[in-house]
Amino acid sequence: MAGFIEQTQWRSFLDEFTKRNQFRATRLEVFGEIGAQEEEEYLPLVGVSFEPKGTNAGSVAIILGGETTKDPRHVEHLIPKVQRIAPLIGETGFEEGLGFEDRDGGKTLLLLEALPEIPEKTSKGH
Repeated sequence: MAGFIEQTQWRSFLDEFTKRNQFRATRLEVFGEIGAQEEEEYLPLVGVSFEPKGTNAGSVAIILGGETTKDPRHVEHLIPKVQRIAPLIGETGFEEGLGFEDRDGGKTLLLLEALPEIPEKTSKGH
């Protein structure tokens, strides 16, 4: 991951990232000792925040889920002891997500997804 964000900017950067991308579809991938694990796919982004103090100091919380309280889909992922955060920028220059690296070398990718489009013609004759 290149182009890391300075730690002093993490809180404001993640707040702005959340504002720009709230409710966009996501994919969350975690790379660690047991290899790559896909945690979820297509859940909307609720928020990403840095915890500078308290019991989770140095952690980043990623919250994904339904857009209303009636929607039961919900994932909270805590990345402890974060060392680096990098914006992921695609070939077109647009933001495609975030990369995180923790103190133990584990990596987490929060990717912004494009939802599959419904074809104009969904059945024969229409």
